[in-house]
Amino acid sequence: MREWLVVRLNRDDTLTWPALVRHLAPSGWIHPLTSRADIEAVITLQRLLAEFFDTREQSDGLVRIFRDYQSWLTTQTWYQHEAASPDQIN
Repeated sequence: MREWLVVRLNRDDTLTWPALVRHLAPSGWIHPLTSRADIEAVITLQRLLAEFFDTREQSDGLVRIFRDYQSWLTTQTWYQHEAASPDQIN
């Protein structure tokens, strides 16, 4: 679920999924967490879980989730993915 949330937030790959949910809540990240922000975060979590499970249950759901995450990664300036050349494999 974390990878799916990272793509939705489109901002940070270092956050845990609870932090991602709080950032995706209507009032965004609030610290310290207020009662209203807590309620919004719980409602957001419920909505995101339903959306995630709907996506995951599709025939190509998991593949699409990780493909979208990989696509997102390759657009990040800090991401350095180097494909191994045949001589590096041996």
